[in-house]
Amino acid sequence: MTANLQRHFGGAIPDFYERGMAPVMFAPAAAVTATRVAAHAPERVLETAAGTGQVTRLLAMRLPAGTAITATDLAPAMLALAAETLSDAPAVELQPADAQALPFADAAFDLVLTQFGVMFFPDRAGAMREAARVLRPGGRFVFTTWDSRETNPYAAVAADLVVEATGEPGVFGLAYGLTSLDAVRTLVEEAGFTGFRAEVVRLDAPVPDVGLFAAGLLRGNPTAALLHERGVEPEPLVAELERRLRDTLGDPATARLQMLLFEAVKP
Repeated sequence: MTANLQRHFGGAIPDFYERGMAPVMFAPAAAVTATRVAAHAPERVLETAAGTGQVTRLLAMRLPAGTAITATDLAPAMLALAAETLSDAPAVELQPADAQALPFADAAFDLVLTQFGVMFFPDRAGAMREAARVLRPGGRFVFTTWDSRETNPYAAVAADLVVEATGEPGVFGLAYGLTSLDAVRTLVEEAGFTGFRAEVVRLDAPVPDVGLFAAGLLRGNPTAALLHERGVEPEPLVAELERRLRDTLGDPATARLQMLLFEAVKP
């Protein structure tokens, strides 16, 4: 999947992302991430790859009044959807920005947060250096990745189906591909961070609508563009994914999630 394709979060994709994927995957993970961020009591927070604002909304509620939160993303369409639910959060500033070339001054923030974004950065090392640059000395970088597809069974099922249809796993390759703790530690330390910490987080997430979840997995991310490029009609594939997910998720339908939570400190 190309870097350009990753930017294609327009059209119906944000809606499928927000209604289909977010309630099952991103909202439960956001609760964990926001709790960790709030424990550090930062006064100036930068969120990169904020998407539709799953973590942003929780931070606006949990951090003290007066905390400045800047949430950025490459895709204006995703930020527009975030803005709809952040209209009553005056401390939050939404701004399109590339995490690999941040438009902020050195040492401008106490904490930089990236939930499920690092895996998609074409220049991961550059994004790490940018996070370090905009942090004050003693500031923290908190970020998450998904663990392997094997530890997230819904993703394994979706990836297998996309491979059958297109010959490649689409977004499910990148999203679940940064799982080596040694590789992540190297990225972090070469960017100048210290105090590297890694934690495995396991969650069981209810899936209220399996069909909508299936639609989100195939149409709420750049896999939708891949299917379009290959001439694959999405509706029959969504129906087949729903069938396979019902066998995997059980009754009541529950998605097993496994994520990696990382922290590091700017010296």
